[in-house]
Amino acid sequence: MKKSSSLEEKRIREPRAAGTKRTTLSPKAVKPSLPTRSGPVGLLEEHFPDSEAHAMTFEYFNPDAREVLVAGSFNGWQPKATPMSKQREGRWSAEILLPPGQYEYRFVVDGQWRDDPLAARFVANSYGGLNCVVEVKATAAPPARRP
Repeated sequence: MKKSSSLEEKRIREPRAAGTKRTTLSPKAVKPSLPTRSGPVGLLEEHFPDSEAHAMTFEYFNPDAREVLVAGSFNGWQPKATPMSKQREGRWSAEILLPPGQYEYRFVVDGQWRDDPLAARFVANSYGGLNCVVEVKATAAPPARRP
């Protein structure tokens, strides 16, 4: 009698219609690959270890809003590129990684462009209105170590 390999030992023969047989692997012979991370993977600082990008949180309050987006110079003024998440009690927020610099932005609330009432600065835009300004400052370099 011929000795079978370990893989063949784990095969199961299942009867099919008309007396034919089909060979399949048992669950023990197949190990499914599982994802190593759970949850969404976004633009996190850990994905850019050499970058000076900083996580900036944009917030807007409107308990009656159905959709709030943020558009600005950091995303080509494309509102759909950065939707905000609805939080408790009517607060909306989005976190974006930005390198140091100045960025203009506005919120789009249910299709209407809105100012950020918490913005520290504003600049005139070409549409006769104002854009909000946020500045991301570079972090100071750590002091050099002496031998």
